[in-house]
Amino acid sequence: MGQLLNEPVRAEHDPAGRLTAYEWRGSRYAVDEVLKTYGTAQEGRVYRVRVTGAEGVAVAELGRDQDNWRLRHIFSA
Repeated sequence: MGQLLNEPVRAEHDPAGRLTAYEWRGSRYAVDEVLKTYGTAQEGRVYRVRVTGAEGVAVAELGRDQDNWRLRHIFSA
């Protein structure tokens, strides 16, 4: 079961614009893999990603609306 958060995060990107990491509550999480992307630029995109942080591996769902990113859900992997 996932935990609903809907909290803002600071996203990091590589030069090609791909999501590489995000910072949440003072911790940094590296994006290992984008598992799924859905939505449109007008409605807002959602990215389901596998991440690695200090606590280990998890699956997170990030929402993007223009340049604003939010951590929507986090699931234990």
